[in-house]
Amino acid sequence: MHSRRTLIARRRVHPAREETSSTAPPLGVTHCLALMSPLRRLAALAARTPSSCATKSFRTGYATTPSTPGIYEFRTYDIQPGALGDYLALCDASRATRQRLNPGFLGFFQTETGGDVNRVTHVYRYENYDERDRVRGGMARDAEWVNFLRESKSALRSQTSEIFLEAAKATTAAGLGVNDMVRRAAQDGARAPGVFELRRYQLELGYNPIPKLIDHLASGLPSKIQSDKDKKGELCGMFYSDVGKLNQFVELWRYDSYQDHIRVREAARGASAWRAAIGEIAPMVQMFDTQLLKPVGLSPIQ
Repeated sequence: MHSRRTLIARRRVHPAREETSSTAPPLGVTHCLALMSPLRRLAALAARTPSSCATKSFRTGYATTPSTPGIYEFRTYDIQPGALGDYLALCDASRATRQRLNPGFLGFFQTETGGDVNRVTHVYRYENYDERDRVRGGMARDAEWVNFLRESKSALRSQTSEIFLEAAKATTAAGLGVNDMVRRAAQDGARAPGVFELRRYQLELGYNPIPKLIDHLASGLPSKIQSDKDKKGELCGMFYSDVGKLNQFVELWRYDSYQDHIRVREAARGASAWRAAIGEIAPMVQMFDTQLLKPVGLSPIQ
């Protein structure tokens, strides 16, 4: 029989616990960001890391995936055949209005091959869903933007919106900073346009596939990057879906030419750690497609 003192001691050794986050942002960070100009704010956001922003994790039996600051919206528009040129001209004419109203505008791309060639994809970053609501609400009230929507509406066949979170564990393993696409958008203006590869994976159902995929990518990506001796390819970002088709994973890569994406792919076949990572990932993937895109003139990322 155990004494009362022994039982009390055991309860002290084994208390019930709940995990709590101790990574709240320093007092004043949000206030300071709000006071910055859009350009300075973009640079500040690019420099932020998960350690300086509130983070949460969901735990599974296999892996932990931390959320990173911000959300990314991928908007995919299918344009009426024959109307793409006129639509892009309207977009270009309203570029200043778009950038004024939405400082998180990062990229605007036209599909070259691998999908509907009358398709455009544009990418935006927001601090959170509340900021997205504020920005889009302001756009809906702006006379210049409303006029653009009215003039361009007849060119559209369909519009799709998806929200993604950054797979920071994978991108940082590849040498990128957190929210590196923000930095790229702020610096790419004077750069000659490149070509981009958008890769989409649909993973099997469950909580585990996305964190497992990110872990495998983090272990294999450094070897893939190193295999590209001539630096023909640049990783722009990796993301997993938060709203839209769930368990979806997206990569965006930049090259100087379309042929370069083949050169980089062939070089990666000799990277043993990358091949091992792909071997672990492949059984979880239900569907995989790739598209080659080109940035249009109004795209901050080139």
